[in-house]
Amino acid sequence: MTEKLPQVGILLFFLGAAFYLAVLPFIAYPVNSFIKPVPIFLLIIISWLTTSDKTTKLWLITALVFSLLGDIILTVAAEWAFKLGILFFVLAHCAYIRLYIKDAQLKLTRTLYFLPVLLFVLISYWSMWPSLGQMTLPATIYLCFLTFMVFTAFQVKQYPILISGGSCLFLLSDFILALTQFVLVETNITNLLIMLTYYLAQFLLVLGITKRKVAI
Repeated sequence: MTEKLPQVGILLFFLGAAFYLAVLPFIAYPVNSFIKPVPIFLLIIISWLTTSDKTTKLWLITALVFSLLGDIILTVAAEWAFKLGILFFVLAHCAYIRLYIKDAQLKLTRTLYFLPVLLFVLISYWSMWPSLGQMTLPATIYLCFLTFMVFTAFQVKQYPILISGGSCLFLLSDFILALTQFVLVETNITNLLIMLTYYLAQFLLVLGITKRKVAI
């Protein structure tokens, strides 16, 4: 298999993402349950076609499948769905951590780059704490996995800009989502920002991981 991402697949991914972002203000459940996961489904196909190492392919597709399931379940406006969505994304982060950790080398400079991100996480968590209520425990557990995922992304040796950049966008997307859930009123703009940063995050992660030259 070629190591380059298929150009047709990339085009379809961005078209699918752009279409969903364009219609996002005008659709609701259950229609968005079918349109929202399409770009991630396309990334799964791209990953399957372009990842030669079987272990890498397994964990990358696992991460994307759990992400896709999380995307679908989060279209349901219910607390149980939000908690289940958190679980799916925790599992997705575990798969990404597995991918990163085999290519990671702990370096002081990389850890120093991560410190501003950690500070952002701590300040955000502290500011939202009073509003979490019954979601305090699930949100805290999720944040721990998400933060560790970003930390390991900063330690990778191959394509660190793509992978750490994608992980930071993932964090930003979840931060905006948390704001709309616990602090601010949900708007079309916040929904657009959540999905824009999320789609870009997943694309950068797939791009960085599939470009690797070593089996992990």
